Amino acid sequence: MKHTINATKLAFVSLAAAATFSASPAAAQPSNLDPAAVAAASRYALPIAFDSFVTKCSANLDQGGYALSNSDRLMAKFSDGMDDAWPAAKDAMIMMASGDEDAREMTAVFAMLGDDELRPFVDGLVGGLIGQEIKTDDCEVIERGLEILDPLPADNIAQMVGLIVELGAREDEEQAASESTAE
Repeated sequence: MKHTINATKLAFVSLAAAATFSASPAAAQPSNLDPAAVAAASRYALPIAFDSFVTKCSANLDQGGYALSNSDRLMAKFSDGMDDAWPAAKDAMIMMASGDEDAREMTAVFAMLGDDELRPFVDGLVGGLIGQEIKTDDCEVIERGLEILDPLPADNIAQMVGLIVELGAREDEEQAASESTAE
């Protein structure tokens, strides 16, 4: 899994997907992953990921550097389309949580709450998970990744994140399968 997290960090916004799905990694198996759903969840989480990055890294970045000098524009870019991605992102999170026995309670909470209550909860959860994943030593690398990815539309970034998450889940599944056969 460490290899997957490192690849995720190199692509920066993959942190959004990784944090979105890290609440239920056992459910994040390729057989359960719908690439469109993962992309929607990633698309929804992009502005949350960016905000977590800025919050965690602002003291470690050059104030005149790429990320901080473009933060308003990047936040607007990542936020545009967030609302449209919410329904599919919510469905993806419920589907992912329902596959993990420990997360079934979360599924019940999701089902009981309306969107007005659920979205702030999800935003806080995802933001907190992303903040935990970002290491201050990685801030400059993530900033470089942002600069590389910036020319892409946010939807393309989210689709790329979905692809990385799908590949990482497959790798994790293969590793788990090889470990279980070795036992």
